Amino acid sequence: MSEILNDYMSKRLNEINLNDFKTRKGPVVTISRAAGCTSNIISRQLVKRLNELHGEPKWKVISKEILHESALELKLNPTKIKTIFEPKNRNIFDEIVQTFISGDYQLEKKMIKTVTNVIHSFGAEGYKIIIGRAGNCICSDIKHSLHIRIDAPLHWRIDRVEKTKKISKEEAINWITQTEKDRENFRKFVKGKKVESDDYDLIINQSSFNEDDIIEIVIQALKRKEII
Repeated sequence: MSEILNDYMSKRLNEINLNDFKTRKGPVVTISRAAGCTSNIISRQLVKRLNELHGEPKWKVISKEILHESALELKLNPTKIKTIFEPKNRNIFDEIVQTFISGDYQLEKKMIKTVTNVIHSFGAEGYKIIIGRAGNCICSDIKHSLHIRIDAPLHWRIDRVEKTKKISKEEAINWITQTEKDRENFRKFVKGKKVESDDYDLIINQSSFNEDDIIEIVIQALKRKEII
């Protein structure tokens, strides 16, 4: 019964979130990353390169802005919106059922819909690099778009998390496992089904390339798609 409810709710909310969008322009780049991979340096340097190529500071990285824009629309504190992205001890669909039972279901649904609308609006507005937040799913209808996934072998990601967070290997594994679960659940929540590799235009192994290499690969992909 729970599985049937999960499937129904994800499909229904997917329809609510995506079918009403009218503006589909871009250009937009979305960057998804596996837990343990990084996108901050890459996105900042990519914006710099794109603005140099464009001849003016038009490109912008969008991440925290999504939370603030959504909070403004809902008249909520951004930290309230942030809860839909944060790690949870339960499956996100269990969370939805719980909010339904507690009377907060409509707020939860409105939060998801608003965040989705805001992300899509940024993408449709164009000249944006959207980090995470299921951007590839939400902006999949935008013609001038490039959807990137930054990945790496598990052992590489575990080692990096150990060093950057200064935690044990076991803690790093647990953090990666939970983070991946939460991100995948949110992407599935938005898309209506599990996100597959073909939902991305480009998947890059971060253990094989440094930041400069990755930026150059992305620039070439944007040129090949005639986005720049």
